[in-house]
Amino acid sequence: MDLIELHILQSFPVTCLNRDDVGAPKTAMFGGVQRARVSSQSWKRAIRFLAKTYQEPFFGATRTRFVIRALRRLYEERGLGDTEAQEMAIATADALGKIDKVEKGNVKTLLFFSPQELQQVVAAALNSDYRKPLQAILAAGDSEKKLKAARSELAKALKKARKELATAVKDAADIAVFGRMVADDHTLMVEGAGLFSHALSTHRASNEVEFFSAVDDNAEPGDEGAGHIGTLEFSSACYYRYVGLNLDLLRDERHLAHFTDEEFRSVVEAFLKAALMAVPQARKNSMFGHTVPS
Repeated sequence: MDLIELHILQSFPVTCLNRDDVGAPKTAMFGGVQRARVSSQSWKRAIRFLAKTYQEPFFGATRTRFVIRALRRLYEERGLGDTEAQEMAIATADALGKIDKVEKGNVKTLLFFSPQELQQVVAAALNSDYRKPLQAILAAGDSEKKLKAARSELAKALKKARKELATAVKDAADIAVFGRMVADDHTLMVEGAGLFSHALSTHRASNEVEFFSAVDDNAEPGDEGAGHIGTLEFSSACYYRYVGLNLDLLRDERHLAHFTDEEFRSVVEAFLKAALMAVPQARKNSMFGHTVPS
């Protein structure tokens, strides 16, 4: 395996880079002591977003449940009316991931696709036998039974369109690096070429509690008490984290084999720079823990 490895030491002052379900900095037991921890998922998101700013043409994918909105806009751009575009978007989304609530325009699980991928899916859908079931939907009126049956037929007609996702695109390097998990369709899954450890403090670390208050600017003499009081937890630690990039996997047919050498190098450079410079954004304004690695 041709692997690039980054072994990173990074010190942070008072911070709460990654919170648990009660708002406290995450921790883990290692070496018999409690240590500060930042999850790999948290740092991956920060890296992905920063890499996009370095090479936006290549890192263009978006992770969302609200894919129907994007699909509808694409169908409208291709000349479909409002109702037609909405129904085609619903059916296409259903072909990619199970619909949750049609009225909210979302699917049950997060989908991770690039704009060019969605454009190819829409183009393929418009080349399918969609017209007859689409007309059945428009003619269903108030009949929920007819509407459900027609939508099911349209979704079946568009199933083949998702195969277009296997077509090479140039704006999905982030999918190649970070991977794509689609529980409803394993053919859409992409194994990420990036490897990420959880960040752990190099020493014992205990969370501390800060008491804070907010002063009421319009308080008059005689008004007692602060406008607001509360507590929050923080930690201070030097973290060790590991980031890897499997170049062999990144170069294969399911990933970036269609990239030129220069494009491939640009992707790798953007990812490595982002891996070094990105910092999770929790409490970024109140603690501003944005220190660079040692």
